[in-house]
Amino acid sequence: MEDALHRARSVCGDDAVVLTQENVAGGGVTLSITAPPVAGVKISKEVRPAARGGNLGKTGGFVESADIVEVRQRLLTSGCSPQLVGRILEPVKRLQSQGVHAIDAAAQVLGRLFKKPSSPKASGSLRVLTVVGPTGVGKTTSLAKLAVLLLRSGRRIAFATMDTYRVGAVDQLRAYAEALHVPLFVAHGGDELATTIDTAADFDVLLVDTAGRSPIDTENLTLLARDLERAGKHAELDTYLVLSAASGAEALGKARSAYAVLSPRAAVLTKVDETRQSGMALEFLMRNGIETAFLCDGQDVHQNIHRSSPSRFADLLLTGKI
Repeated sequence: MEDALHRARSVCGDDAVVLTQENVAGGGVTLSITAPPVAGVKISKEVRPAARGGNLGKTGGFVESADIVEVRQRLLTSGCSPQLVGRILEPVKRLQSQGVHAIDAAAQVLGRLFKKPSSPKASGSLRVLTVVGPTGVGKTTSLAKLAVLLLRSGRRIAFATMDTYRVGAVDQLRAYAEALHVPLFVAHGGDELATTIDTAADFDVLLVDTAGRSPIDTENLTLLARDLERAGKHAELDTYLVLSAASGAEALGKARSAYAVLSPRAAVLTKVDETRQSGMALEFLMRNGIETAFLCDGQDVHQNIHRSSPSRFADLLLTGKI
């Protein structure tokens, strides 16, 4: 830090103001600083310190506008890694040089990076949509929210639950079923789920809830995978992995590894309203090739679910909310 501040003063003088600070590998730090106005023009520069051990290294010689600094800070605040921020800012700077405002340019770039999955085409036969994930991420509530979206689009739906382990789980989904005026089936295992699928053949979508499992509960996750595989022979089946945006990187990593056996089609990211760093979870999903289908930002089943879109990703990462 002392070396970085010295370099800042040498570049912009004693009146240099530090705008942002970013730790870098090897124990260094990168500062974004603003220089004193010159002929009415305000500029900012990025200054890199000497590498650890006294080697002088390189001093950044490029200019960053105040708008770019603002975008950088917003992305870092949202939980994006410095590496991803750099990947985003490179095309943003090119677009800005073409007259596009930095925020608008960042929104364009984010929309290209975080793509929504393609919607499955209507086949005229029953589709089965199953939610899976660790305990406490909001699977049952997410399922009710998906039901609301499907009902609004004119789909005929039914609920099924395989969560007969958690106390009150069936009653919770039954309450949603009654409120939405849709039937509820209870299935103990793959054979009963297959029978339920046959019974619900006249519906458009069967929404299936499952028991939350710890990522280390590999035995029950393998059994669930077998049950879903058996049921999938009776109808088209899509599995959605439900994850909390408030989870840390370690928890997300364990969940991804453990639930890979279920071959999830995409993810539902919940609790984006409970953290200011949803970017960390979104970046994790992107880096692991998992598309984000829906974003959830509250408990209201009628309002707090959103189909993913470029604009919603941009809003979340640049403003902290959808």
